[in-house]
Amino acid sequence: MHEAVRELEPRDAAACDAIVAGLPEWFGNEQGIRDCALAVRSHAGLVAIDETGVTGFLTWTHDRERGVAEITWMAVRADSRRHGLGRSLLGALIDRLHEEQVDRLDVKTLSERATYPPYAETRGFYLANGFEPVAELDIWDEDNPAVLLSRSL
Repeated sequence: MHEAVRELEPRDAAACDAIVAGLPEWFGNEQGIRDCALAVRSHAGLVAIDETGVTGFLTWTHDRERGVAEITWMAVRADSRRHGLGRSLLGALIDRLHEEQVDRLDVKTLSERATYPPYAETRGFYLANGFEPVAELDIWDEDNPAVLLSRSL
């Protein structure tokens, strides 16, 4: 299987929506699904592709004044997980942000206080890729405490 990473294009939106639909343990919240669909259509993004099509995506925003970017959404198709696609997407983003002289990359995800196993895997991915916890946040709801993870670039 040959994988490549390229810019997210409008024609990729339906494939990204299908990836989200195939990951209910991470995307079980209707508002989150709508927010992700909007981000895929409005934020900067990258997609991982192979001969079958889009296998993963990552979206982000960029505050040029502060020199900070934030990953807004990231997902890899269920049958393509654990093959380095997330790492490839993240690496491509970091390369781009270096070119744009971004100093820091942030991501918000479910805190360990939520004790929801799929997000332990998510946090583990970010921690293994150089992110560190910065703050616990109460930005969603009582059952979904957030953690801000950050890494210097």
